[in-house]
Amino acid sequence: MTTAGKRNPAKRTLPMPWSKSNLLTALAAILCMSSCKTLPEVPLTTPKPLEVNLNMRLDIYQYRGDEPLDKAATKNASEATERMRNRMAEIQALKNNQLVGEDHRGLLQIREVPAGDWGPQMKKAVAAENEDRMLLMRQKAKESNRPLHEIESEQWRLRAQQANTGEWIEIPGASPGSFQWKRAGADEKTVPPVSSSPVTTPPP
Repeated sequence: MTTAGKRNPAKRTLPMPWSKSNLLTALAAILCMSSCKTLPEVPLTTPKPLEVNLNMRLDIYQYRGDEPLDKAATKNASEATERMRNRMAEIQALKNNQLVGEDHRGLLQIREVPAGDWGPQMKKAVAAENEDRMLLMRQKAKESNRPLHEIESEQWRLRAQQANTGEWIEIPGASPGSFQWKRAGADEKTVPPVSSSPVTTPPP
């Protein structure tokens, strides 16, 4: 509605105030447009496939799993020594009767099996003795960081030198790497001497 001689001024529309969320969105868009650049492409493939040595991992696992803890190994070695001491008289009787002999691996080898109940009993005693000897030789090889075959050869020479007259022992044969049986004291021994000591504990 107008009045004569006067004009109503035009209504001015004031801008709506920006809400906080709209302001943040606008600022983010401006920053993105001003700072966004094309990033270099990252290759997702390698020129050569990665290789994993599964054999090495398996060998380490098997070695660690096969080796007992130090405390357990010490206990087992002590128990093996005690068992060998307890059967020493029985083993010596088998040697005196030429039924077993000391072979080149540091173990007992049956030369003759007696008849009757003594046969199975002898086999059981020899198997138990060899098991304990092998346990001690493996432990000594581990502690001295030497191959097992060196310890076996060392123990063979010691036991052959300590054998009583008439006991069966293995000695080096005519050709390299061969061995033959003889009775201790029958002639001059041909087993080279060693300065180490046996893995067993002498009887009290």
